[in-house]
Amino acid sequence: MKIKILKSNPRIRRPLLGLGLVLLFAQFSGLPAQASAPEGGDGGVVMIGKVAFVDHLLNLPADFAVMREKHIPMMIFFHASYCGYCNMVDDRFLIPMRLDPEFQNRLLIRRVKIDSDTKYIGLDGQTHDYPYLANKLGVRGVPYILFLAPDGSRITSIQGTAYDYYGYYLSQDINLATDC
Repeated sequence: MKIKILKSNPRIRRPLLGLGLVLLFAQFSGLPAQASAPEGGDGGVVMIGKVAFVDHLLNLPADFAVMREKHIPMMIFFHASYCGYCNMVDDRFLIPMRLDPEFQNRLLIRRVKIDSDTKYIGLDGQTHDYPYLANKLGVRGVPYILFLAPDGSRITSIQGTAYDYYGYYLSQDINLATDC
């Protein structure tokens, strides 16, 4: 009995080869995966009052209500998609913070991507874009971290990156903000 070997159809082989190459590139390209939201013990997002511990800044009145109720500060991280230093600060410091239970009831962390089309609700009840907020708060470059007290007053800020000392500065400013 002779076994007949079938040749594969080139019309099927080429698209599958292309798909395989795309998947291989995605696997080994070194592109960072998107960080997921921090999870609580129940598998959900960690909440402080009625807002998430870490989130994009979307609703200032709701955030400020929780800040006043819980008497905790807010840390706002201004960043941009084109900013390599912002990615370094995020990967090295902020993502580990959001996963560390030590920080979860000490402050709210809000992210503001200044080059996105995201809108937020301001304290005036109006919808604004992120560049408006950055301008209003005097942010002139990224990365920029701003700490606000529960009453909304500015506590301190960090602009730029001094890589070797950034963790120290961030830790000191978090302690200063949470002691207010």
